[in-house]
Amino acid sequence: MRILKKAFLFLLIVNMIRIIPGCCECDDSSMPFNFTKMDIINLDNSGDWAVTTSLDTMKAGAVAFEIALFDSLGYYYAQELQVNTPGFSSAKAMSCDCSFPYQANQYLSSLSITTLNAITTEIPAGSDVSDLFVARPTNNSSSGNSLYITLEALCNQTNGKTYYDSGVESFGLFLTVPVAYSQAQFVISAIFSDNRELSDTTRPITIVNR
Repeated sequence: MRILKKAFLFLLIVNMIRIIPGCCECDDSSMPFNFTKMDIINLDNSGDWAVTTSLDTMKAGAVAFEIALFDSLGYYYAQELQVNTPGFSSAKAMSCDCSFPYQANQYLSSLSITTLNAITTEIPAGSDVSDLFVARPTNNSSSGNSLYITLEALCNQTNGKTYYDSGVESFGLFLTVPVAYSQAQFVISAIFSDNRELSDTTRPITIVNR
């Protein structure tokens, strides 16, 4: 899928140097990176587990998306580590089982979501619907209600966060009110602590009620 192709390539490169475990001294210093790209993919949240889907249809009460924030050049970091990290060599790579920590130069300060279509008679097109969404980090894929958190809480946990073997912040966004009409589409904006903003638009969603 499009959302994490670059991240998967990055993980593959990094983990190639971890094929043969061994004992060695690992460098605990973190590699800085910037969030420069956002990807959005649809989630099928109609069952017990939220799963990514290529379909553009969702049930009225199960509108959800997965967001990935990452450095668009992140997969080059593995090569940089091999070439530029002091004391790093191909022989050391083959004998070490090291995780390489990454830390973003900025954290997520807020999320803003605007609807491009009316959701109900009380929520017209153009409304800020950020408060109508809840979030869940991608590693919590169960649809149990206790695992949903507010957008503010999601943003707070990115402050000072360390990422191991990848610089990808991914999470699900879940609309908490049923869509009353046949179409839905949203603009999702991520605002960072350095005042930069990344925005993307979801694909048009056809709402089904069966």
